[in-house]
Amino acid sequence: MHKIRFILEQYMERKVLLVCCAVGLLGLLSAAAGFGAESTRIKRSQVKFVSTSQCEYPDTPAFGLGVTAAVALMLAQIIINVSTGGNCCKRRPQPSNSNSTVARFVFVIAFFLLLAGAALNHRHGVGSMYAGNYDCYVVKPGVFAGGALLSFASAVLGIVYYVNLNSAKNSDMSCGGSMSSPSNLKSQSRCPLQEQFLQRKNSRENLDRFIPNRSAMDFDFANMMLTEGRKGKENPAVSSPSREAYRKQLAEAMNMNRSRILAFKNKPPAPVEMFPREFSSLQQDKPTKPRRHIPQTSEKTLDAPDLVDDYYLNLLDWGSCNVLAIALASTVYLWDASHGSTSELVTFEDGVGSVTSVSWAPDGRHIAIGLDSSEVQLWDSVAKKQLRTLRGCHRSRVGSLAWNNHILTTGGMDGCIVNNDVRIRSHIVETYRGHEQEVCGLKWSASGQQLASGGNDNLLHIWDRSVASSNSPTQWLHRLEDHTAAVKALAWCPFQGNLLASGGGGGDRCIKFWNTHTGACLNSVDTGSQVCALLWNKNERELLSSHGFTQNQLTLWKYPSMAKIAELTGHTSRVLYMAQSPDGCTVASAAGDETLRFWNVFGVPEVAKPAPKANPEPFAHLNRIR
Repeated sequence: MHKIRFILEQYMERKVLLVCCAVGLLGLLSAAAGFGAESTRIKRSQVKFVSTSQCEYPDTPAFGLGVTAAVALMLAQIIINVSTGGNCCKRRPQPSNSNSTVARFVFVIAFFLLLAGAALNHRHGVGSMYAGNYDCYVVKPGVFAGGALLSFASAVLGIVYYVNLNSAKNSDMSCGGSMSSPSNLKSQSRCPLQEQFLQRKNSRENLDRFIPNRSAMDFDFANMMLTEGRKGKENPAVSSPSREAYRKQLAEAMNMNRSRILAFKNKPPAPVEMFPREFSSLQQDKPTKPRRHIPQTSEKTLDAPDLVDDYYLNLLDWGSCNVLAIALASTVYLWDASHGSTSELVTFEDGVGSVTSVSWAPDGRHIAIGLDSSEVQLWDSVAKKQLRTLRGCHRSRVGSLAWNNHILTTGGMDGCIVNNDVRIRSHIVETYRGHEQEVCGLKWSASGQQLASGGNDNLLHIWDRSVASSNSPTQWLHRLEDHTAAVKALAWCPFQGNLLASGGGGGDRCIKFWNTHTGACLNSVDTGSQVCALLWNKNERELLSSHGFTQNQLTLWKYPSMAKIAELTGHTSRVLYMAQSPDGCTVASAAGDETLRFWNVFGVPEVAKPAPKANPEPFAHLNRIR
């Protein structure tokens, strides 16, 4: 490691030397050419009047020298910019430096003076009229000289800035810290689903001494113990048995039999039992369930570059095999939660369009991918092989997907909902029509009998397979119009089959609970911000919601009181997508800030207790009794 660092330092020193030499030589060349142009510029005495309005200028090398000086100055500035990662080829943010600003300002003035002087010195033809008389224009003295001086100064300032910047980099490298600062983390090239590491503060920083409260200390007793103990050791002959017995009795009377000189507080007195022990054992308190700790920060954070910030899409899903799928632009990535490994499933060409929805099949191996081109593709995630393409379902993008065993339900921007049987060639088996705008939310109930759909038309439909397949005038079971914004967030209750939670967009901001058998709204809660996603806790009566502006938080609610249990913050943009792990404990959230965060919000599931064995009946092991 030290050898590699030594080689890097040697390389950096050579690079600095070459850059400084090149910029210095170009600066000297620019200055020399500028002074040469100043000495060879056209003087007023060299101009002759051919006629009353015609001037004759002599040929001088000032024009070529001025252009040469400007070009040399430009090359020097380009080298400085490339070496420091400046504005023209910016690769990472640089620390602010006054030398850089002054150098660029001086460069602009010098470059303008040199080019303007060369152009004006090369002007021929009719003179200018001043006060009714024609005058032949010549370049003022000092224009080229000023440009030459400023060009040299610009080169020197550029060298100083580059050397200071390089020394700062070397000092950072010598510190040996492989951990980058947060600002550098943002500027580095980001790989999909790579964990972010934030620099932790030193544990010894911002600490203070603990100064105890001395009101509990008996300084007189402490002084006596220290002095009397020393006297006893110095004069052992003075002590006698009677004196020692008197000292012990006096210590007991004055409460001086304490082992510690310095103490923060005295021990509390022993409690007095009001009732006999045999009676208190009869009244035992009921065992109270320990309160679950909910971490307020995310357990893990992964980068999700190019995540589409679109409220109406569904780009995140967690399969039953503990593999999380996320769509970033035109690519679908798989993150194995068991091992933390990332793999790319597929990248679609520009003709196919971007990914608009992903959904795992119940087996956890096959995944459906909705595309902007109105197609839906089925993939084998283990073999990374495309199985089939479903066409003809929609006329525009497919923004929502939901599985019901072998039935894949798709919702599109055209407002249609299509049930596809993926086992047969003619896959379209049912089409539901009821939405007037894009379908952005689809969820099947646990029984597979009812389907909830939410759309951009502020409508929530409950579809029942028996009603939809009958000859009723309407296909839907219930058409719910209480929301005043788009309905995307949908979640069926795991402990009550006919209970559905729905969340509205920015104009509604409400979470509503529905009895899907009767269509009645059981409760409505104003959350104060856009509701993007909803998830039920599989182990407790709790509901988790993700939100947009202004806090971009995740809120955990207690059902049915809808009291806030916790608010989880960390995202800096609206939390568009949520997915739940197969064990129901961890929640993944993806937001418009292009990060994927994991929250241990639902705790650890309780281990199922084995059923107690029934007491065997007498003679149960005998087949017959004689």
